[in-house]
Amino acid sequence: MFRFYAVASTLTLASAIGLSSEALAQSVDIPFTASVPIEVTFDQVVLGTVETTASGGSVQLPNVIESVNPATVTLQSNTSATLTVSPPSFISGSTPDPDGTTYITFVSFGTQQVTADTAEVTMNLPVGISDLEVDMRVERPVPFPAGTYNYAVTLTVIP
Repeated sequence: MFRFYAVASTLTLASAIGLSSEALAQSVDIPFTASVPIEVTFDQVVLGTVETTASGGSVQLPNVIESVNPATVTLQSNTSATLTVSPPSFISGSTPDPDGTTYITFVSFGTQQVTADTAEVTMNLPVGISDLEVDMRVERPVPFPAGTYNYAVTLTVIP
């Protein structure tokens, strides 16, 4: 008897499926969202070389420290950015810089060049890899006493 009900139920279900209306196809879009963070990095900093010279001629004592070969730095950014360039700042040396000392930074990228002397300046950088060249000049109103002098140029990138 159980077999009879099982067979009858199966035949009833099969006929119901066969006689039912046509099934409608359906689809759904499932969204996926990814966030790519802003990434800006300075890479491959190669130090430049500087020399001392006298601004008034070769027989005077040196009062100028300036680049003879630029420092280079590679900046990688996945968004356009603004680069802020500072004038050189005195870090250490035999004597501090006296009043009247002038500080100048030159930064070039492609055909762009900026000069920061009395204040910070900015330049726009595109997405991708930018190779920057950085030069500096410090001129004292009096000669540098013998010793080692350290200056720094600060580059700040704002995405």
